[in-house]
Amino acid sequence: MSEPVVGALLILLLFVCFAAGLEVALALGLAGVLGLVWLKGWQIGLGVVGSVAWSNATNFNFVAVPLFVFMSAVLLHSGIGRSLYTAVARWVAVLPGGLAVASVIACGIFAAVSGSSVATAATIGMIAIPEMERRGYARPLIVGSLAAGGTLGILVPPSIPMIIFGVMTETSVGKLYLAGVVPGVILTVAFAGYIVGYALLWPGTAPHAPGDRVALREKLRSLREVGPVVFLILVVLGSMYFGVVTPTEAAALGATVSLILAWAAGGLTRAGLVQALHDSVRTTTMIMLIIIFASIFSHVIALIGLPRALFGAVSELGLPPWGLFALIFLFLLAIAYALEELSVMIIMLPILFPLVTGLGFDPIWFGIIMVIWLEIGFITPPVGLNLFVIQGLMPGSSARDVTRGTTPFVLLMVLLVVVLFFLPGLALWLPRTMQVR
Repeated sequence: MSEPVVGALLILLLFVCFAAGLEVALALGLAGVLGLVWLKGWQIGLGVVGSVAWSNATNFNFVAVPLFVFMSAVLLHSGIGRSLYTAVARWVAVLPGGLAVASVIACGIFAAVSGSSVATAATIGMIAIPEMERRGYARPLIVGSLAAGGTLGILVPPSIPMIIFGVMTETSVGKLYLAGVVPGVILTVAFAGYIVGYALLWPGTAPHAPGDRVALREKLRSLREVGPVVFLILVVLGSMYFGVVTPTEAAALGATVSLILAWAAGGLTRAGLVQALHDSVRTTTMIMLIIIFASIFSHVIALIGLPRALFGAVSELGLPPWGLFALIFLFLLAIAYALEELSVMIIMLPILFPLVTGLGFDPIWFGIIMVIWLEIGFITPPVGLNLFVIQGLMPGSSARDVTRGTTPFVLLMVLLVVVLFFLPGLALWLPRTMQVR
């Protein structure tokens, strides 16, 4: 049996396993191990499985994953996010749709210390949803602002998907973090601007209340509530951006400082700490299993020469670079509505990365594009993780509410991709001007 046929059968097997409801990691592992055994035989094939698994499990850069997850869990269970949302709301609640704007901005700030989209959406959502419902905000606006705001957790550094992308493609994680700052700020402003415009056009969707105006003294006093989060941002990102520590060391530093801040604020109980540890172990185990088994599958894909064949086929199309990129991104958008994105990114990177860089695109720039694509997947039904989180916090939300609420934010993300294509310097300026390890 020829190698192309083996590759096609393995990909078919993978999607059959997905359709049958098998866990993503197990489906990847099954297809990868069978492929290696077929290509290399039992002894060599299983040896390669062990080698790939060991090299991924012991990779120093992946140590940052459990540390950032733990830092996020500590912030989630200590109540620090509640103070952050309250402080932001006091400053922007006077705007049309002010509470929804506060949700987006609070998500953007919390993202700079969490690294997780789901944790960001859950932390801010638990506080913002009851308040917006009490004020009579329309459900689509609540769902859209919080689900989309939560996605900033993986674009604004630190970001767990950026760590995975960097390790798998041998790209600097620190430079990826720097590259995410400007697009993250732009997307936050775009989300907030859309909400204000929407509330101006349809005031009934975001009613004002007499208490929305807050005295300047109260606003200034609320800045103390943001202090712990701002300090943590300065410690984690500042030390990394100025070359003092590596991203992995920054994660360890952030986890330690988050514990100290939570203890000082008196918000982290023993039960909360135990729950944070449980959350960290569960999430890290899931991520690492997917990474290890996806790496085995990707090794098989590389052995049968699929990336090289794909590059040759695409080059023969004779399309300009923008046409090829549009084709690739449209393909990714279609996947975003059908499959779980993080797993697909890990599977597709060994295929797409050589293709994209071979066409002359910058690897750091492409990393930001992939993260924005992940953001889109987090808020597109039926498998968007952020949608599950928000619907869990707000029972009774209909599919119509979800679609109406998230579609404008998806379009804004697609527009950002278009802008980054024509102005790549928006993502590449910081990595080129600042020192990072």
